[in-house]
Amino acid sequence: MKKEFATRIKILSIVIVSVFLLFATKLVQYQIIEGEKHFENSNTSVVFRQALAASRGDIVDINGTPIASSQIIFNVVLNKASLKNENLNERISQVIQILEKNGENINDILPIEKSYPYNFIEEKTSEIEWVRKTLELNIYATSNDVLDKLTERYSLEDYSDDMRRKIGGVRYTMEREGYALSYPFTIAEDVSEKSVAIIIEKSRQLSGVEIYDTSKRYYSNGTLIPHVLGTVGPIYAEEYEELKKQGYKMNDTLGKSGLEKAYESYLKGSDGTVQIERNMYGEITGKEVIVEPKEGDTVKLTIDYELQEKVNQILAHQVEVLRQKTETWGKETEGISAVVIDVETGGILAISNYPNYDLNLYSSNYSEYANDPMKPLFNRALQGLYRPGSVYKCAVAIAALQEGIITEDTRINCTGRYMYYAPSYTPSCANGKVHGNINVKEALQVSCNNFFFEVGRQLGIDKMNEIAYQFGMGIKTGVEISEQKGVLSSPQHTESLGATWQAGDVIQAAIGQMNTSLTTVQLATYAGTLANKGNRLNTHLLDSIISVDGEVVYKTPIDAVSKLPDANNSYSIVEQGMLMASQQGAAKIFLQDMPYGIASKTGTAQVAGKYYNATIMAYGPTEKPKLAIGIIAEKGGNGYFLAESVRDIFKEYDHLTEVRKNPDWKQILEQEKLDAQAQAQAEIQAKSSTSNIGEQYVRE
Repeated sequence: MKKEFATRIKILSIVIVSVFLLFATKLVQYQIIEGEKHFENSNTSVVFRQALAASRGDIVDINGTPIASSQIIFNVVLNKASLKNENLNERISQVIQILEKNGENINDILPIEKSYPYNFIEEKTSEIEWVRKTLELNIYATSNDVLDKLTERYSLEDYSDDMRRKIGGVRYTMEREGYALSYPFTIAEDVSEKSVAIIIEKSRQLSGVEIYDTSKRYYSNGTLIPHVLGTVGPIYAEEYEELKKQGYKMNDTLGKSGLEKAYESYLKGSDGTVQIERNMYGEITGKEVIVEPKEGDTVKLTIDYELQEKVNQILAHQVEVLRQKTETWGKETEGISAVVIDVETGGILAISNYPNYDLNLYSSNYSEYANDPMKPLFNRALQGLYRPGSVYKCAVAIAALQEGIITEDTRINCTGRYMYYAPSYTPSCANGKVHGNINVKEALQVSCNNFFFEVGRQLGIDKMNEIAYQFGMGIKTGVEISEQKGVLSSPQHTESLGATWQAGDVIQAAIGQMNTSLTTVQLATYAGTLANKGNRLNTHLLDSIISVDGEVVYKTPIDAVSKLPDANNSYSIVEQGMLMASQQGAAKIFLQDMPYGIASKTGTAQVAGKYYNATIMAYGPTEKPKLAIGIIAEKGGNGYFLAESVRDIFKEYDHLTEVRKNPDWKQILEQEKLDAQAQAQAEIQAKSSTSNIGEQYVRE
């Protein structure tokens, strides 16, 4: 029995020793023989992917000159791949202190003031609703209720009230933007080189805090066409739910207005993907780009960069001239806009607003711009609605000629007052002038109201409106960004205003008064349609979309939106009248000495009391039309004042056309610009010197 027990003990001992030797052997194999292999495996045990943001596509002019492009900037990013959650609050606190010391802006969308008493920022209504909803608070929850909830949610009890607000704001923003392994969080954008250097220097103490180089919208000339380009910005709370379905992330940049919004799908590009490997210590051991980001397409405009710059300068000068006039007209000019269209294509070569603003300063100076009584943010060219005044007479003349109501030789006697509705209503010709028996060409030259009162009465409001629509008035021109469609006077519109249409209203409509109102882009489209003998082309800003590979993805077709017949030689007759207005009428002081014919018509439309808006439309050369121009000046007085700008625009266009025959035209124009700046500086210094001499003389 004892012998049998001893045998069992021996066998058990052998089994135990064998198992131990087996484990020991395996341990040696895993740790020593295959140790390096298994160590590597442990280091690459976590693999995940992050998005690589694509650069936004450029917006360029008709010659390929960049108008809006992307500039490399540095962002401070929190990367969850190398940042442990238990260190998150402390890491955010450290980064905030560094960034605030260097004056950087923190990415914090929490709608609560950043200093005591931490009230809600009332204008951020939608974000206030969102934060209450996110934190499951009732609709009456105060800002203090929100901060208390954030303190609990993010374990901020050990921090001061000030730091709780700051960290809480960042943590809330991170949550809103979907902070995760796949989506690092940008805590500060476009930081200074000083901040970059400090963060890199302290990289060991700031694990998880990284510097990413990315792109930001940049404008070589922020004042070129800011109203048309529009803005880019972050995605707002109310937008995100819908945009998320389209593949957008909360921290993406989005076209918010203008061309940036209209062509967002082309400009955005496609994000890439980087695969990241992380070991068991949280260290990044490898990165591999598995999908390259694809830059957005290039949006090529019909805008001519250099002509646009000149038109901007011309308008600023025009306002200065108007405000210096001694008579009442012009002195109170508030704003002005101009549109220049390529007659052959319908493409907009220049679209200017004065006063203007700088897109590069839009974010930092927004409050100043928004509160400026001169309204620099207002897109007068596309959103401003103005009575056209006498420029409307050209359309009335075309309609009357085509309907056979008048011929080239028809004469109407102007006695200074229109007596058809006498004695109850006897409107006068402009300034009570008596023009005698005149025909349609002479009536356009001197802008005789009485002639067009009679023609308009015979024509009727329906026929006038019918042709006005064909010229692009009272209807959107089709330009790719937001525009007003304007109004044409009619019984229906008058009744919609709670008034009664009178029989005599038709004659006021015939001279561009009553309720008729249009935009500057409609005025230029009108001029272009006259130049094309009734063929109205689609007014547009986009020339083409070009891919990164140089392939033309889309080209705007040159389409005729409408075509008016040239019955009874109507366009030629009206053109002759417009030429007479330029060479013999009030505008002759600016236009009669041009080397070719310019057809023009001016307008002076009463707006309030003694104030009048000035309008002008023109096209030329009449021998072969190239440009169509529309200009409207608010409280600008007489329309012929604006003929100076028409002349200057044609001169600049001619100069650019000539210079561009030289292969080095860009360098030539740049040198001209430098010379002009030097001359302007010299004139300022000369004036200053003269002023100082005068002051010295007075003192002596």
